[in-house]
Amino acid sequence: MNVIDHYKKLGKDAIEIIDKSMDNEDLDLLSSNHAFLHDFAIWLDILEDRPESSILKNAIKEYQLALLNNNQGMYQQAFMGLRFFLERTFAAILFSANEIELNLWKIGERDTYWSEIASIDKDNKQIQGIFSNKFCKAFFPELKNELNHFFTITIKVYRECSEYVHGNKSVIDKIPDKLEYSKELFYEWNVKADIIKRVILFAFCLRYLNQLKSEEVKQISVTISEEFKSLPQIIDKIKI
Repeated sequence: MNVIDHYKKLGKDAIEIIDKSMDNEDLDLLSSNHAFLHDFAIWLDILEDRPESSILKNAIKEYQLALLNNNQGMYQQAFMGLRFFLERTFAAILFSANEIELNLWKIGERDTYWSEIASIDKDNKQIQGIFSNKFCKAFFPELKNELNHFFTITIKVYRECSEYVHGNKSVIDKIPDKLEYSKELFYEWNVKADIIKRVILFAFCLRYLNQLKSEEVKQISVTISEEFKSLPQIIDKIKI
């Protein structure tokens, strides 16, 4: 098979897998995860003038590609993209509190590490990064009792996505040997994407909600009220 026929066949196979993905009996999770593209775009509009916005734009582009990869059967790439989306979005939020470090990153003078974004300090056993007490106290102190919960969820889903990045045998064994539909992996990806959507929205609220203008709060209020109806600390902030 020549190169043209080879890639045309792969494209045809991908379209057939998309058809099978769309025939899934339960598309609620996929629909919700797809709708998050719109929700994230609203946050991007609000944060357009902030220096970290370019990182967020890059992150959501990768999320769209991860959605596409999952729908067309490229599952390992889909999980890798999902982890990248989480990591880049959180890096932007962390940098938003330290413009010096952000500018150093932009000129290639520093890297980002997950350990500084969300981890436990080995010495004092305290959470550091976005879910730290220090970060929370600076931007949304009323959420301090929720930090451990969202930190635990974030660490777990990041580790699970990382298994696909590192090629752990436990997950590689689940990936088909050829390009084909997997109901199990399609569902697993959407479950993880749904979790990541929630922790990202929480992180956005933690960092930015107290600083938004009333008209900006109105723009994100519907999504936030649906996602965090059990968190009065957030709901009270969006009552205008």
